[in-house]
Amino acid sequence: MGREAAVRSPIPDRFSLWPALRDYLQLVRKFKTNKRDWWALTVLFGLPLLVVIATIRLKFVFPAPVAMLPAVALLAGVLLAAAGQVVTLRARIADSLTLSLDDRVRAHVRETMSGVVLAAAAAFIDALLLGALAASTQQVGYELRWWHVALSAATLGVTAYLSLMFIATARRLYATYLEVFEKGAPVRPPSKAEKQPVSSPNGS
Repeated sequence: MGREAAVRSPIPDRFSLWPALRDYLQLVRKFKTNKRDWWALTVLFGLPLLVVIATIRLKFVFPAPVAMLPAVALLAGVLLAAAGQVVTLRARIADSLTLSLDDRVRAHVRETMSGVVLAAAAAFIDALLLGALAASTQQVGYELRWWHVALSAATLGVTAYLSLMFIATARRLYATYLEVFEKGAPVRPPSKAEKQPVSSPNGS
């Protein structure tokens, strides 16, 4: 009891994204070897950090937050809808005696689900940041302040993370489809033998 209280998060469990983040960090693995994909994690979290640092160093203020706001807000809803499709896929896997016992397939689906949830949360946060940036910079003759640069850095950092997470999750979702329905193999280009036309018996 005391140990559970000691490690309890100050954030209520219902509002915490830590379970999804923990699952994602543990399940990001290479497609072929199933080893931890440290390079992907480095790019996923390192590149947005570099974007934030560069924005602050350059004192750059993103000039068109209003143009991006509708697209990012729409993306948040699309990603939440995609989470429902992942649940449907997981239910179909559970109905299969073979696939339900495959740890690799279950890990694929779980990584995809956690990635979609994290991407949806990032899109929501990005929309809030874009709205705040738009409200503070769209006034005529506004004076540049440090918080404009801070908002721009946070916005561009989250946008970079969201873009990378969207690509990574889409790729994992496709890998999950291949693993479940196509025995893990994508479509192969035809071999030279298959490209050669078959001659008819009369030589024509």
